[in-house]
Amino acid sequence: MTRDQLDDVTITSSDEFEAILAEAVEKAVETEVDVRGAWEFRTRGSTYDWEVQITELARDADQKKE
Repeated sequence: MTRDQLDDVTITSSDEFEAILAEAVEKAVETEVDVRGAWEFRTRGSTYDWEVQITELARDADQKKE
């Protein structure tokens, strides 16, 4: 990816961040990318290093029907 994927997105709250993160995970899963595990990265333009841990949670039997 060479362009900023979030050019037209403003993230000003934890809810907005969670929505963007959920969309990224869902799109990856739809294309069979295994998103589970730890993802380490350095943000562009800053000195921060990050690790994001993605763990698949079990669903109740009632939720699987949705």
